[in-house]
This record gives sequence, structure tokens and C-alpha cells, in this order.
Amino acid sequence: MVRMIRRSQIDSSDGALVRAWIADYTAGLNKYAGPGMTVTAWMQAYGEYGIAHWIFDAPDLTTLDEFLSTHAQHDDMRAILQRGSTLFLTGYTRDVLLKEIPAP
Repeated sequence: MVRMIRRSQIDSSDGALVRAWIADYTAGLNKYAGPGMTVTAWMQAYGEYGIAHWIFDAPDLTTLDEFLSTHAQHDDMRAILQRGSTLFLTGYTRDVLLKEIPAP
């Protein structure tokens, strides 16, 4: 299993609008997620204010890579991404890829 964590800095004071967009975006991602793949959304509770996280769990790197390279090709996802383009600070999105360490 692989896990990718995407972190984005929110650039909007309209919390309801941001949360609604995050819910739409996450639902859209899950609509196109491959077999055995899930995406969940999280808000940072402590530390820096206004940080959103998405956790992408995939069975392998090939599945994750294919998903990341194709999900934005769908018209509905492009529309969601366009709607959210002003809600986050440009250049403040970071991805981290984690690989599971199997138990002995």
C-alpha cells in the first residue's frame, strides 16, 4: 500500500465555502479512484491555521500515478478545480508519498 498526503494552505475567510468545496473535490476524487483506492479530507486542528489535507490511499504506486495523471481530464473535475482555484494559496500545495513498512 502507498499513501500520499496533499497539504494546501487555504486563502479564504469563507469557511463554509471552503468546506463545501473540499467536500465536492473529495467526492469527485473518490468517483474516479481506482479499485482499492480511497481519498479522505482533513483539516489541521493544531499548528498552522487554515491547512487542508487529503490522504490518498492506493494499493500500489502504479494505481496512484495513473489516478493522479488522469482524474483532472474529466469535465466535472476540471469544473471543481476551477471553482476552487481562488480558495488556496498558489505555490503552497505539497505532496508527500509514504510507503508502508510491512510487519514481519
